[in-house]
Amino acid sequence: MNVKIFDTHVRTRAGRYLHFDVVTAGGDNAQASQIASDWLTAQGMPADDIQQSHCQYCHSEIATPAVVEAINTQGYYIITLQGF
Repeated sequence: MNVKIFDTHVRTRAGRYLHFDVVTAGGDNAQASQIASDWLTAQGMPADDIQQSHCQYCHSEIATPAVVEAINTQGYYIITLQGF
């Protein structure tokens, strides 16, 4: 499966910096931004705690089996990179 990687940077109101990738089978920046927002809320960081967020398409690649399984199950996969 070929997937899209969206590079995501978030700054919380408390000054915490988070960097992660949103991986999807398709979609655009707006869809990836919504996935990022929903995922952050599920992690206990509601939208009110977010001061700034940037989510932009980065590249495409062939997904690993674990990523394919997650996308087939929940529609996306998150790769945490910094601040978690």
